[in-house]
Amino acid sequence: MIFKLDESEVLKADIIFINLDGRIPDEGACVELGIAYAKNKRCYGFKTDTRSVEKSLDLNPMISGCMTKIFQNYDGNKLIKEIKTYLSKNKL
Repeated sequence: MIFKLDESEVLKADIIFINLDGRIPDEGACVELGIAYAKNKRCYGFKTDTRSVEKSLDLNPMISGCMTKIFQNYDGNKLIKEIKTYLSKNKL
């Protein structure tokens, strides 16, 4: 029941924007990403967590390959500025 509700919300969305923080991205977010990607939706992610960088771990290419753009900045204010700059030049 939860899966079907979540799936229907992803299918209604124009874009998906997921938080990629943590040692690995959340499993549920990865399923949502897969659904959105399969339906040709634009997929964006953001990463503000330095833990994976400190351990030289990149995102799994199956995740990063789905992304239209990944915003990566470890300073929240700079991340917001980066997203605003992107949006001023690109359509989500």
